[in-house]
Amino acid sequence: MKAVRNSYDQAEAAIDRRCEGVFGKRQAEHLVMQAARDIDAFYRQHIPLPATADTLLVLQVDGKGIVMRPEALRPATLRAHRAARRAMRTRLAPGEKPHRQRMATLACVFDADPVPRRPHDIIAPPDGRSPARTPRPGPTATAKWLTGSVVHPPEDSIAASFDRAEAPDPGHTWT
Repeated sequence: MKAVRNSYDQAEAAIDRRCEGVFGKRQAEHLVMQAARDIDAFYRQHIPLPATADTLLVLQVDGKGIVMRPEALRPATLRAHRAARRAMRTRLAPGEKPHRQRMATLACVFDADPVPRRPHDIIAPPDGRSPARTPRPGPTATAKWLTGSVVHPPEDSIAASFDRAEAPDPGHTWT
């Protein structure tokens, strides 16, 4: 858990404080890789049961361009990046792209029970919130499943989220 939450150096130092030099940084890296090897298999076998009819099934997908090193770009983007570098300009023209990014796509599927709220629970009134009226809490996500990829195209993450959403009720018999 220390290696997941902190750097390997911090994890090794924490383990050394407790166990006095049991293993080094490289062994910690290998242990984390071994532990993470079966994560996909675990989530494939764990399919949540359908919730009640009042529970909402929520799918959320978001994408963000991430600047990549040139060797990690896809072939077409790399060609465009190299062509743009040959131009040797200091600034990009309006609408021009530097051709250095790949799209990272995150998809999430979860259940949420609707929670009635008032407008001022979501948006603060112009004169500020009154301490007499505390905002009601929003909905809470349960049975959450999250996937993301920089390697695969966005269509794969979106298809995986729909597959996950349909997994509890493949025949669409639950209403």
